[in-house]
Amino acid sequence: MIHGSCMCGSIQFTIECELRSARYCHCTRCTKFAGTSPATWAMAESSSLFVDAPGASVTKFDSGRGRRCFCANCGSPVWFESIEYPEIVAIPLGVLDEGVIPSPEMHIWTASKPDWCTINDDLPQYETDPARPAARTD
Repeated sequence: MIHGSCMCGSIQFTIECELRSARYCHCTRCTKFAGTSPATWAMAESSSLFVDAPGASVTKFDSGRGRRCFCANCGSPVWFESIEYPEIVAIPLGVLDEGVIPSPEMHIWTASKPDWCTINDDLPQYETDPARPAARTD
């Protein structure tokens, strides 16, 4: 079981499955949402995400390919709900507090990474989204 929360603690959630396809995303939407590049995500089945705090104020913004969900109180991003893959949610790794949290396996959308962002590791890099079924966060 994996637990996550927003910065102010009003949104607390549990993920009851293993996270997979952890990645660094450099797309412009993730850069704006995270406030930096890269944003770091992993995928989970949407049916395994449970909000633990009753009355939590989750705000959703439609960014075109899905809904970016964040805390209405502190602004922390908490997850991404894909339109293309509704059975999958993308979880920003920075909001996870405990549990088995995977290390990123790749960089995606490197063609749109900001000039000031330098990739300093040997992970695979993809100019767009790799050809495999997972939620797109761009």
